[in-house]
Amino acid sequence: MHSLCLACARVPVIPSAPSVLSAREHAHMLQNSLKIGHSSHVVTLDVRPQLLDALSALRDRVAAARFPLPVPGAPRARANRDELLAQLDDYLVPRLRDPEAPLLAVIGGSTGAGKSTLVNSLVGRRVSEAGVLRPTTRNPVLVCHPEDQHWFSGMRVLPGLTRVWEPQQDPADDLPAPDDAPRVLRIETVDTLPPGLALLDAPDVDSLVADNRVLAAELLCAADIWVMVTTAARYADAVPWHLLRTAKDYDATLVTVLDRVPHQVVSEVSRQYGALLAKAGLGDVPRFTVPELPESAWGGGLLPATAVAPLRAWLAHQAQDPAARQHTTARTAHGLLDSLKARMPELASAAAAQYSAALRLTSAVDSAYDGEYARVRGRLQAGAVLAGDALKRWR
Repeated sequence: MHSLCLACARVPVIPSAPSVLSAREHAHMLQNSLKIGHSSHVVTLDVRPQLLDALSALRDRVAAARFPLPVPGAPRARANRDELLAQLDDYLVPRLRDPEAPLLAVIGGSTGAGKSTLVNSLVGRRVSEAGVLRPTTRNPVLVCHPEDQHWFSGMRVLPGLTRVWEPQQDPADDLPAPDDAPRVLRIETVDTLPPGLALLDAPDVDSLVADNRVLAAELLCAADIWVMVTTAARYADAVPWHLLRTAKDYDATLVTVLDRVPHQVVSEVSRQYGALLAKAGLGDVPRFTVPELPESAWGGGLLPATAVAPLRAWLAHQAQDPAARQHTTARTAHGLLDSLKARMPELASAAAAQYSAALRLTSAVDSAYDGEYARVRGRLQAGAVLAGDALKRWR
């Protein structure tokens, strides 16, 4: 029992980032390795093998970290570890290994923001279920050009999601999935989306379903471009702003869409939203406004092409212009690498706290064991556990 308690008290300790390779060295290596290719919409990131090796080693060490003891900061450390693993597995390592892969723009936002309608309107047909029922987006939908399908049909990104290419079902026939059902990513191909760009319609970031919230955060971790959608009625909500600040902290390529804005208040709401963004240090973030239209009232139709044309043109430019693509991929990758300088020491401190707590538990177990051992040994030597003839013979 004593050895079992000691074994349970041990926790793995992750090293700080410098023991693998400092985050500053990571970013410096990547910055020195950027080269523009010759394709019309592809920029080649010539990444040194040492960087990928270091990131793989770092990923393994982070994955091995456990924070089982209920000490202050343990829940936050577990959440930070999971987020970092998602960013390494779903974005950074795949992007550095395959820099020519299409840009992935993840459409995220609050419940009822019109994300699915926006995606449908950007591609010109219904590929993602939209409507008044909540949650609407039960499974994420990835839309890409047919030439780019092979990039997403395998497990290069989002390896935890099973790929499906089944036709879209009628919502009335969409029964709740059992708890043990695999998470799926439905892939749609359309000719109207330019090669080199993929859109991903994510579940609501504030969904009532906890699994949807977790999945939405995981999908954002896989994005080259974060497209945050809000509405005139909800542009000040806390959850979207938390994600906006997170994108700012990671220096990710970010664009915001103010959706469903009544015509009579377009100028006022846009001005107030812009002021909030500027106050948060996000004043330079590209911002698009989509007016409230009959087609968006129930979420079932397509918006006029003119309503989404500016956003569509901006996304296409990021994917097809070599300089814009280089800036987008380099900014998001650099931002994530640079964030390791603060995030790895924080994880290391949490691991150190676990280790200290484990030592205190071990000491307490040892003291309790030694005390009981001494007490039992003393009573045995004194014959205190004997009675009758046995006690007489002992004495």
